[in-house]
Amino acid sequence: SPGSSSTGKPKQGGTVTISNEQGQTWTCDFNPFNPSNYLESVGFVYEPLVFVNMLRNQEETPMLASSYKWTPDKKSITFTLRTGVTWSDGQPFSADDVVFTFDVLKNFPATDVYSLWKGAGLQSVTSSGNTVTMAFAQPAQTYFFNFANQVGIVPKHIWDTGDPAAHPDSWPGKDPIGTGPFTVKPCSPNNIQYVANATYW
Repeated sequence: SPGSSSTGKPKQGGTVTISNEQGQTWTCDFNPFNPSNYLESVGFVYEPLVFVNMLRNQEETPMLASSYKWTPDKKSITFTLRTGVTWSDGQPFSADDVVFTFDVLKNFPATDVYSLWKGAGLQSVTSSGNTVTMAFAQPAQTYFFNFANQVGIVPKHIWDTGDPAAHPDSWPGKDPIGTGPFTVKPCSPNNIQYVANATYW
């Protein structure tokens, strides 16, 4: 795994191998819209907009969003996205990827496991340049953890292929392309090997 030198600066490179010690085999499917695969995909391969650390009094760490701002009524939030981020295949990350990810949740309700479009009252997700705005029907600050931390953003250029609920095998979960610190090389039923993403921001 990435380590640090004595000066405290991050050291690039390395691998992490997770072996199967529980008796069940890995599916080697890294579809972040599938709750069964969430822990193996989000954080390692796919990233959220903001990491919220529930163990440290909800301390926030900017991830794909470098900052955000609520409207006074808490019915709208605008994220400013981090610049210089690329997907692990070299394609640039953009606001279109964020909008696409949240549109998947809207268009295929089986993927909206946190009920953002119904329960939280999400009305729209739009982009302008390097910003993404989410509008809600009601004050939505209590749902921040769900939409900012729990949704792994996927690349539109890879995932724009169909319905992940109706055709899970047609979605590219087996060889994931993400913005996260790792890629998967390889995965077997007994081991997942994560390799440092050379293009990680």
